[in-house]
Amino acid sequence: MSLRANFAATLAGNVAFAASQWLILSLLAKLGDSVMLGQYALALAVVTPIAMFSHLNLRSVLVGDVERHHTFGNYFAVRVATTLLGLGAAAAAALVFGYVRPVPAAIGLLSVALGADQFSDIYYGLMQRRERMDQIARSMAARGLLSATALGIALWLTHSLVAALAALAAGRLIVLFLHDYPVSQARREPPGTDFDGEYAILRQALPLGLVLMLASLTVNLPRYAIGARFGAAQLGAFAAVASFLTVGSTAANALGQSAMPRLARYYSANETGRFLRLTWQLMAVAGALGVSGVLVALAVGNLVLRLVYRPAYASYADLLVWMMCAGVLSYAAILLGYVITGARVYAAQAPLLMMVAATSAVGSWFLVPKFGLNGAALALAGAWLVQLAGEALILRRALARMGETG
Repeated sequence: MSLRANFAATLAGNVAFAASQWLILSLLAKLGDSVMLGQYALALAVVTPIAMFSHLNLRSVLVGDVERHHTFGNYFAVRVATTLLGLGAAAAAALVFGYVRPVPAAIGLLSVALGADQFSDIYYGLMQRRERMDQIARSMAARGLLSATALGIALWLTHSLVAALAALAAGRLIVLFLHDYPVSQARREPPGTDFDGEYAILRQALPLGLVLMLASLTVNLPRYAIGARFGAAQLGAFAAVASFLTVGSTAANALGQSAMPRLARYYSANETGRFLRLTWQLMAVAGALGVSGVLVALAVGNLVLRLVYRPAYASYADLLVWMMCAGVLSYAAILLGYVITGARVYAAQAPLLMMVAATSAVGSWFLVPKFGLNGAALALAGAWLVQLAGEALILRRALARMGETG
């Protein structure tokens, strides 16, 4: 498939999945209440950094392995081990932090759902390496639709967050076993596993796992501050408004995922001109996405919040504008992250994301108490600015190495 066709398929799949996440938030707000929405947001904020670390961005390592140094069996064995460790860590967090019911159960069920997503993702790596993003798109659409529908039905029948999240996890598992596994195995990969290969993959991917965890912490640290300072209801409101960032990030991730196999090939072949041309095209898209988000928030933000959630959420229209302004930096950082990952620069991303997470933590500590939810948006903007600047420096060094070997 062409890059344009792969992007269109990936965008469609990501849009469908992002819409399902919006639908979940909307259902929790309308069939539940702001407190239930806040409890869901808190459980997700606890689980996501753990899941991201165990995720290891293994799919990107698999796709970037253009020379086939390791078998798919090696990658799958690493996925099994890290996912099980992630489930254990999430269970420990639910017990240790002493959250009130139903948050511990929500943490456990969301861990199962994200664990299923991780297995789907490693199968996506095979599909992406074959540049069959249409297969991934179908899976993402099915995962989103089935899990959101199951959650909505369970919530309507029981008014229980725990029952709703159990239904969500079941939906993710169904798609994993009925679609992702059989489709990915349609063309056999070389079998076999070995400890040395798995250790080499783990050593290569650990920095990316740390990067994903730190990126998740960057986003969630302001939520911890809001929950501690203002309670579950305000945390739910912030999560609802912040979810609109997924409009641009969905498109950015779709484009980055579609472009990364080519970026990896261009970099491996020392085709500097083509690598840079594609990079600038990605940055132009990021800018267009960000500016469009700000303009829409200014024009119809109040109306959108009323329609998607409840009329009471319209009072957060100013927060939506602040979040969309931060999104300009976020989208550029997302796509530049795909560029440097395509250049197979992994380890250097970890110290950068440590600085980014630290910026988010410090900003949240000082700005949330002073400016409330708008302070959380400012903290995120500062963190993403640091990330974008650091990624630009990393890319500059990668290009210098590319020139030396060309």
